[in-house]
This record gives sequence, C-alpha cells and structure tokens, in this order.
Amino acid sequence: MTQRQTIPLGGAIFDCDGILVDSERPWLDLMAAYLDRLGVNDDRAESFRGLSGAEAAEQLAAVATGVGTAPTATEIDSAYTAALAEVSAPMPGARQLVRALAGVVPIAVASNGRSADVRGLLDRAGLLDCFDAIVTIDDVDDGKPSPDVYLRAAHDLGLDPRVAVAFEDSPVGSQAAAAAGCTVVGINADRGIPLVADVRLTEMSDVHVDPTTRMLRISVDG
Repeated sequence: MTQRQTIPLGGAIFDCDGILVDSERPWLDLMAAYLDRLGVNDDRAESFRGLSGAEAAEQLAAVATGVGTAPTATEIDSAYTAALAEVSAPMPGARQLVRALAGVVPIAVASNGRSADVRGLLDRAGLLDCFDAIVTIDDVDDGKPSPDVYLRAAHDLGLDPRVAVAFEDSPVGSQAAAAAGCTVVGINADRGIPLVADVRLTEMSDVHVDPTTRMLRISVDG
C-alpha cells in the first residue's frame, strides 16, 4: 500500500554523488581497486560510500595488510577526478526535482567532494545554475559525518537548518544532515544500506513539490 506524506519546506539541501549525479559508482569502483591492491576483500568498498578523499585515505591505511601501500588523500582525489571526467548523467528524477524547487525555496548542495569536482559534475548534468549555494569539503574543517557542510549550506541560504529538507543516499551523509537538524529524506535503491532518515525512499521520483503551499508530497510504500 502506498502512503502519502507531506513535509513543510523552508529550503532544500542536496548531497551530490549518488543523489544528483550518477557518480557514486566510479567512487566505489575506485575504492574496490584500492582494497584489492592492498589485499583486502573488495566487499568492504560499500563502507567508503560518502567519505571524503582524506577520510578514505585514513580508512585504507587502517585496513592495509602490508601487501601494498595505501594511497594518500591527494592520490585518491586525483584518481577520482580523472574517473569523473566522463560522468554527466543526473540521477533519475534529480533534474525534475531540482528544477521544481528552484525559485520556490532556497536550494543548495552540501558535498564531501572537492569544489572543482562537484561544480564540474553539476555543470555537465545541467544543474549548476539551479543552486543558490554550493558547499563542499573545501569550505569546511570537517567532512561528513560532521554536520559542518549542512550547517554551512543552511547558513549560506539564510536558513535555520531545522526548516531545511536534506536529500542523502549514504550513511555518513544522512548522519551529517540529521546532526545539523535537517529533516532527512534518504534515497537509496539498496534498502540494506543503513540511513538516518525521517523518510526512506528508493527513488527520487517519489518526491513531488507543491509550489503553492511549499510542501513536499512523498509517496512511500507501506
């Protein structure tokens, strides 16, 4: 049975990788390759979802078995930038939702990615000009799961984070958004991935905007 939920909407803040742009798979593939090089089962790659390059470097160093040398944050960032060069596809429903929100409420991006990577992805996906603010790991002291990027994004939008709805697909990202006080809409086709979310969806197409009332109307399978 499909249930309908409504969420008041003061503003919206989006993660980038895996929410707006189909760039999560290159990251996970890169992490799997590093794990394989280090002699670690690449099933662990999923645990790197949503991490920054610096955080990934720390985790890779922690699990290294001595077979190889763990990459540095700079090496990871460089390899990921190269992997993103051909990525341009928005996630299903992302373009429609962002454009429905643009001009209705303030909207921002809050990402653990680097500024040049995030802006390049959004530009290639045709979404860059839709946002009122873009906050990345380059703009804060600590990345997700710290709430810093969400707090900064809300500040840049002139909002109390408690009136903002955050869209996230990763455990660390959803933790960050929740810690900032946002209402969290978790979107991930894999229900086995744990998300801290007020509403959990598998597809962004289940989210609709009522511009008159500034409400999100969400279809949830019960």
